[in-house]
Amino acid sequence: MRENFEIAEPVFLSNMVIYPIGGREQDTEVALLEEESRGGRVRLMETGEVNSLDVDYDGGNELLIIQGEEIVGARQNRIFASSMVLPRGRERVPVYCVEEGRWSGEGELRPSGYIAFPTVRSIISTEGPEVQSTVWKEISRKQTTLKVQSKTMAMTESFRQKQDELNYYRDYKPIPDQVGFAVFSNLRFLGLDIFANGEIFRAFMEKLLLSYGLDALEDRMTARAGQIPSPAKVLRALKDTRLEEKEIPGTGKLLAGIARLLVVRKLIKEGILIHASVFPR
Repeated sequence: MRENFEIAEPVFLSNMVIYPIGGREQDTEVALLEEESRGGRVRLMETGEVNSLDVDYDGGNELLIIQGEEIVGARQNRIFASSMVLPRGRERVPVYCVEEGRWSGEGELRPSGYIAFPTVRSIISTEGPEVQSTVWKEISRKQTTLKVQSKTMAMTESFRQKQDELNYYRDYKPIPDQVGFAVFSNLRFLGLDIFANGEIFRAFMEKLLLSYGLDALEDRMTARAGQIPSPAKVLRALKDTRLEEKEIPGTGKLLAGIARLLVVRKLIKEGILIHASVFPR
């Protein structure tokens, strides 16, 4: 499994600092949730439970879903609890609610185009019985700080209502051979995402920039700072952290662990690193 990545010179976007990560690309083809949903090849269905959904997929290549992708509609908005690779057919998958004040409604679930901001992805990476309530508390805290109004405490409203300010963080051009990035703001480490190849990375890049941007926007408003692990240290944690296999749906293998103050996750399929993430704990 490839672990040799190179960190390029940083790019500065307002108070956000992006360290591009390059590496030899892995030859793998996957379908993506938003595109397959638009084409009618994915149906997302309620199960009657807050923390699970059924994914019915009828496409060609296996379907890649990454942790934190948001889907909206039906009874309440959710995010996927883990990155996963799903074959054709129906799978029951774990999710978390990101709209505390609603449990009603009809219609289909659909991708919102957003990915949960890093502090939420860090929370759901730690697992445990209190994760759902902690997610709701973090969304509420974020909306209070950013002065976002939402009757149902819907996470997606934070992105919608702060869209103009988030545009500061969209003006980014990937470098050749880029497969991921490590992102900081106010000298605070926000997170890292790496993918199997540049094509997959570019498909998620703008959504991830908005995701990281929501945390960076809060840092810009509050002058919040934090501990500063270097990008090289974060990459070492990705390589050296002792990981345990976790049960997930689909054909991939999820490895997860904690190194001091960093939460590490890797989705692997047939020896290929499909998606990796690191977040501050």
